[in-house]
Amino acid sequence: MPGLKENLNCPRRMVVFAVFDVIDKMDGEYDKALAGDIKAKVTVLGKTSQYAFAVTEVTSDTSILHISLLQTLELLTEEEKQLALRYLMDSVLYHIGEVRAVRHNPL
Repeated sequence: MPGLKENLNCPRRMVVFAVFDVIDKMDGEYDKALAGDIKAKVTVLGKTSQYAFAVTEVTSDTSILHISLLQTLELLTEEEKQLALRYLMDSVLYHIGEVRAVRHNPL
């Protein structure tokens, strides 16, 4: 199944919490665990699929986010699969950016 990965300049823990926050905002379903893959059922582009999110720690301040499409629960074209993965990745990256902005510019 297709997947994406992105090197991030932030701690693993921050990325893991960003993944949970994004899934929550999208009303996705998952089993919460801080170790191992996060498997979630999420609706993207109006179609529900199962995804796996894995965050690998490289150093204390860097990590790698992997997102894989595990199973489509509704018919998706190859383009829709890639768009859904890119949307999820961009959503997590955007959320991390928002959190960092608030930390650097508190009210």
